[in-house]
Amino acid sequence: MSMVRIGVRNLWRSKLRLVLVAALIGAPFFLLLVMESIGDAVQRQTNVLKESVNNTLQLRSRGSMGHVNMVGNEDLLPQDALAKVKGVDHVAKAEPYLLAMTPTEGHNFAMVVGVDPDDTRRLESHGEAGNPKIIAGRDLTAADRGKRVAIIGQGFAKWAGLKPQAIGQATLTLDLKRTHPVIFALDRAPATFTIVGMYTSGYVFGDMQLFTPLDTFREVYGVREGISWLYVRADSAEHLPAVEKELRAALGNVADIISPTTVAEFQTTATRAVQRLASSGIALAAALMVIVIFFVMLLVVRERAWEIGTFKALGASDAGIAMSFLTEAILLCAIGAMAGVVLFLFWGGSLAHLIFGFGIAPFLPAQYNTLAGSLALTPRFGPTTLGILVAACLFAALAGSAWSIRQIMRLSPIEAIRHE
Repeated sequence: MSMVRIGVRNLWRSKLRLVLVAALIGAPFFLLLVMESIGDAVQRQTNVLKESVNNTLQLRSRGSMGHVNMVGNEDLLPQDALAKVKGVDHVAKAEPYLLAMTPTEGHNFAMVVGVDPDDTRRLESHGEAGNPKIIAGRDLTAADRGKRVAIIGQGFAKWAGLKPQAIGQATLTLDLKRTHPVIFALDRAPATFTIVGMYTSGYVFGDMQLFTPLDTFREVYGVREGISWLYVRADSAEHLPAVEKELRAALGNVADIISPTTVAEFQTTATRAVQRLASSGIALAAALMVIVIFFVMLLVVRERAWEIGTFKALGASDAGIAMSFLTEAILLCAIGAMAGVVLFLFWGGSLAHLIFGFGIAPFLPAQYNTLAGSLALTPRFGPTTLGILVAACLFAALAGSAWSIRQIMRLSPIEAIRHE
């Protein structure tokens, strides 16, 4: 125990070195925490998707995409399908949607989605990834029913020239008579919406949408009844097969029933790619810690060779001397970790977005290049993070001190005094 106390006391022998080493070790600890927060944020996003998708089915008219103005795909589910679905056992919720397409530039298009304000904001071709993050203004509310208001994806807003600071006063006019290779004209008057919110989804195509209340959509597009999509959520994933079987019996050949697969796609592409890159960043941070400790402890052992020899001459054991140096290394790592934590709490969120944008996003599939904006990349410090810090401290101290401790073991008192 006395040698451990000596190790604690030795920590303060050079305050300047202590500050410099703490800074050098704090930087990789900060990097470690940022990369861990990125990996954790993507994993949490995946878990949220799993919870809301593994027990969900999508229904649409047989053989149709269900878009009210899409060439050859304008057939809708009959309105009574909603009542039939709600009558099926173990159905927790049924969410009806109406969809239309509006041309943008060239052969591209954006989606207009009618949704009940209480339901999930689901995304075209990525419908499972619901409730995208509002980045300006507000979301739709129950008070918006029947009003010509909408929330817009940041990609659609950029095309329309709408800035985040204008949200709440900005308007967007849709010309329903405009055509497109896969969009036919509707003989309806132009519709102007007040844009009350802007969102980001983390998915390029998902950001090209406009959400408006369902009854507003019906009034604008003249769709008195019918449903484009009907998302059916079972009360548990275990009951999903039974729900699907009953739905097929209740709806017959009217509907296609689709099990969403985007979570699996997201997990095999975005999640795994981010986790690999985050793990690489954590490994790099750990390697930097080990390198710093290695050189610091090597310098310390050389400086104190005469002192080590004296301790040995007085009968101190190799293990005791090694323990004092190892204690000093662990405390150096702990102080560096605390410095990294302080930096992380103040600047972790902003740097996480920066690192994600420049160091991770370029390696993701193109459709996920806006993912950073939809993630909660804010500093989180829980038991898992604390465990990672403790493990990193011990690993860096042990690995970085290993060579120096080996030198201590081999050093004889006579050699140490002669060296001095």
